[in-house]
Amino acid sequence: MKKNKNTALIIVLGIIVFIVFIGVIFINLIPNYESDSYYVKVDKEMNAKIESVNITDGKLILTTSGDPIEYCVKSTRTKPNKNSICWNKVKDNTATISVFTNKKYYVWIKDNNGTISNYVTVNSK
Repeated sequence: MKKNKNTALIIVLGIIVFIVFIGVIFINLIPNYESDSYYVKVDKEMNAKIESVNITDGKLILTTSGDPIEYCVKSTRTKPNKNSICWNKVKDNTATISVFTNKKYYVWIKDNNGTISNYVTVNSK
């Protein structure tokens, strides 16, 4: 009888683990309906704006307005902090970044007050 209880416990635990894995797979396969909007909602204190993001010949071309001093492009949507190594200078309200095809990128700008914008999503399809 003890063997039957151990076997039943192993089967029940196996089913639970299987259900959890199926749930994780299902969540990762559901399409993510994020907006591909190239414009960002600017906070009241933000004195810079992303005007456009275009991808041409493997280059991401970022056009800004206002007073941006730096931009950050990442393949994850985790907001960079003010001292992150991803920040690069914006020159004449334009930046050009080499990107890989078929990837999703997230773009932020930082103004001269250190305020970081919300991200803008762009697909390099």
